[in-house]
Amino acid sequence: MSALLALGLAGGAAAHRLDEYLQATLIGVTRDGIDLEIQLTPGVQMLPVWMSLIDQDRDGQISPGEERAYAGRVAREVELRVDGVPARLSLVESSFPALEAMREGLGTIRIKLRAARSGHELRFENRHLPQVSVYLVNCLAAPSDGLVVGRQERDEAQKSIEFAYSFGAGAVPGPRAAWIALGPLWPAAIGMLLVVRMAVLIYRTKHYGSLGANTRVDARPMRNPG
Repeated sequence: MSALLALGLAGGAAAHRLDEYLQATLIGVTRDGIDLEIQLTPGVQMLPVWMSLIDQDRDGQISPGEERAYAGRVAREVELRVDGVPARLSLVESSFPALEAMREGLGTIRIKLRAARSGHELRFENRHLPQVSVYLVNCLAAPSDGLVVGRQERDEAQKSIEFAYSFGAGAVPGPRAAWIALGPLWPAAIGMLLVVRMAVLIYRTKHYGSLGANTRVDARPMRNPG
């Protein structure tokens, strides 16, 4: 098992290009709410763009206030719908790595959000920095919670996901999201998602490399309307 996890994480690191912003979202569903954890990892070449967004006073450092403001922006630029109705997301917590780690392409920002409502159908979309980002999204379920998830439909870029879900009879309600119970397996889950993403990137490189070389990507940061 440990060998498989190591391979998954190693493959994920290889898939993370230096000029991309990797945004991986894991969704957990409970009877009384929905939890999201978004992990954001800027590549080395992406870091100046990211700094221009978050370092508002241009002092080369990231203050606690700037961290809170950026986490709030991410929360505003993702959308969760439950049974077709927008669900308000509250910021639970966020953590930011040291700039030294980010300069090496190893630092990951973690943002946890929660919606205090549940239903039967869910749709999530990440609209944060689409010009420079690659996305991953998945829902993990712990069988002990009785959560039954239907087929997960994603768009090609994995910016969005939608699925139906229900809870089996006799299941023991849990106050925490299903994926939280995975504890140390959470990095492995992201690693597995990254392996899939790497395969997609390799395919696109082989089949669309010449097209991509002649296509200019606008990497200018989005203006924060707030």
